[in-house]
Amino acid sequence: WLGLISAGAIAIILAFVVITIRRTPGNPVADIERALAAGEFVPYYQPIVDIRSGQLRGAEVLVRWRKEDGSLVLPGAFIPLAESSGLIREMTRDLMRRVCVEAGSVIGCRPAMKISFNFAGQLFGDESIVKDVRKIFSGSPIKLSQVVLELTEREPIENFTETRQVIAALQGLGVRIAIDDVGTGHSGLSYMLKLGVDIIKIDKMFVDAIGTDRNSTTIVETLVDLAHNMRMDVVAEGVE
Repeated sequence: WLGLISAGAIAIILAFVVITIRRTPGNPVADIERALAAGEFVPYYQPIVDIRSGQLRGAEVLVRWRKEDGSLVLPGAFIPLAESSGLIREMTRDLMRRVCVEAGSVIGCRPAMKISFNFAGQLFGDESIVKDVRKIFSGSPIKLSQVVLELTEREPIENFTETRQVIAALQGLGVRIAIDDVGTGHSGLSYMLKLGVDIIKIDKMFVDAIGTDRNSTTIVETLVDLAHNMRMDVVAEGVE
């Protein structure tokens, strides 16, 4: 009994410590939670343009932290912490809901236009995210066929089978899936071959070097040919 009481006491103390840490002023996780509650994470829209016609094909939603004083915090300063703390899911859902409210009517009346959202790799490991996406867009002018979810990951995918199942379920809704930053990090050929995605995005590092670095040009040409042979669309990052 004494052992059980001691274990229970330790568990209570640890829980209290965790709650205290999260509530401590200046704690970055608590700051993100407060900012989420206050609606300080806002969407910015980066256009995606057809290189042949110059027509607008859609936009990628980029999140920014707009603080009370109007200053902007770039995602590199908060996304890694949001992912490690588990807050990335609520942040992503909130961003999708905001886009539906802010731009839903504009996007919805242009059926050919796509709207892309960055999705952390961990979100593709949870089947319930499929219900989240369906629920958010079911009452919106934006059709699910207009939604693109971009797989972005800081850690390699450990369970390809599970991830592929979630991707297939999202595609079953009409959503298209893209791999972000292909050519760098963990986003290699295995992702293209195993995950059954619809779009690849070639990393800016290679696009910048086209025409000046022979190896980068060859890599881009190879990725484009491979994607087209696999019936995938291609987006080049960094052309601005």
